[in-house]
Amino acid sequence: MRVLIVDLNNFSRYPTLSVGYLTSVLRQHGHDVEVLSPLARGVSGYPRLTRARRRELFVNYLKFWTAVSRNRFIRASRRKLQGWHQPGNDDDQQVITDYFKEMLSKSPDIVLISAYTMYFDITTALAKAAKQRDIPVMVGGSAFVYPEIARKWQSIPGVSAVFAGEPENNLPELIEAIISQSARDKFQGLLHQDSTNYQPAAPLYPLDQLPFPDFSDFPWQAYPNRVIPIMTGRGCEWDICSFCSDVVSASGRHFRSRSLQNVIDEMRFQHSQFNSELFVFLDLKLNSDLSLWRGLIAEIPKSFPKAQWTASLHVDTRADNGLSRQDLQQAAKAGLSRITCGFESGSPDILKKMAKGIKLDRLSAFLQDAHHAGISVRLTAIIGYPGETASDIALTTAFVNAHRDYIERIMLNRFTLMPGTPVADMLTNTPEQHPEFTVRDLNTHSATIDHHNQAMNNSRYQFEVFRLMAAVHKVNRKPLKASAREFEGVM
Repeated sequence: MRVLIVDLNNFSRYPTLSVGYLTSVLRQHGHDVEVLSPLARGVSGYPRLTRARRRELFVNYLKFWTAVSRNRFIRASRRKLQGWHQPGNDDDQQVITDYFKEMLSKSPDIVLISAYTMYFDITTALAKAAKQRDIPVMVGGSAFVYPEIARKWQSIPGVSAVFAGEPENNLPELIEAIISQSARDKFQGLLHQDSTNYQPAAPLYPLDQLPFPDFSDFPWQAYPNRVIPIMTGRGCEWDICSFCSDVVSASGRHFRSRSLQNVIDEMRFQHSQFNSELFVFLDLKLNSDLSLWRGLIAEIPKSFPKAQWTASLHVDTRADNGLSRQDLQQAAKAGLSRITCGFESGSPDILKKMAKGIKLDRLSAFLQDAHHAGISVRLTAIIGYPGETASDIALTTAFVNAHRDYIERIMLNRFTLMPGTPVADMLTNTPEQHPEFTVRDLNTHSATIDHHNQAMNNSRYQFEVFRLMAAVHKVNRKPLKASAREFEGVM
């Protein structure tokens, strides 16, 4: 069987992990696979946070002001400008569609498309081209856990089915069923035009049974350096942050971990394939499984003396969260160059509402310990959470200013209301708790719930947001530590 996989995720710094898994599973079962990566034709991926330029402070001010403006014309103009500049615009669509038609000339038996919801229009164009050749198309993505979004995408002319979940276990049988249009209902997570019942596929166990991802089809020459993606587990040990959609999406509903030996074996395999010792761990939090986390710190130097790696961690409230001063010093010696962790707010009250599991004094000690160990730290922060006041924003700014010397990047995000999260349920079911919030319908294009937070129009609130943006900008203007520069823009 000939299978064409289209990677519309199109990361600009490293191959797409999920596509690597699909490719390896299919090849393991003897199928011919080709991968269409838009990056190979010059289509850039979604931009990541890099060192800020001077003018970006003004641009960020403008983005915030236009986003919260009550003026419909301003908001509409903002959306139009976003459409011009984000990946997947008309120019990108033409390049990808032309590339796709070239690949269709090889007559694949089926097309698999991996996509975020922002690529609906491109997927529509690709499905149309496939339909003209009578080639079935299956689309997969994390947002298809939401039935409204799955049904919208399944209704695209030329799309045979959409899938929500982890398909690796039965992928060959799944695509056989789509091609033959038989026995499709036995596959959990598959939605097709005749489906009577739809729910995401059950989480995949055990993870060690999977073949190692195959990244050989990706355009390695287009990446600035050779960073190899790897994931040691799926899901999150903490699993209760009230705003986080990762734990309700396709692979994050239950925490599962691979064995240490299996992970090290994969690192050896990928190193032999691509001659690189740069690794990005894509786990939601690499310190979920402490035995694996500490095992990596101990084993990586033995197999990869020159390794450099980056990961996301959670500075949580467990008595032992694996992030002591000694842990961080040993991790740095093992090649850990850069850390990303969720800070979210400098207000204890907001952190409690978020169920974030962070104590600011412990986070403060972590930042100093990581800095002194020589590890670059990137934080994420959120503004606009329900119940947040100008005073809460001021506390976040004060924390940033007090720890500026220990932080090298901060990604500041406006609050996004994600379906299926505890905070979305709270705002929908008990709106009287936050009368400043107006909750609208699910936006199937962005896979978010449209809303308006009236508190963000308050002049003092906006003043404090601008102060916070200025503090964040000062941090983001700094150059990264030399040891972390291989990972600039990776996370």
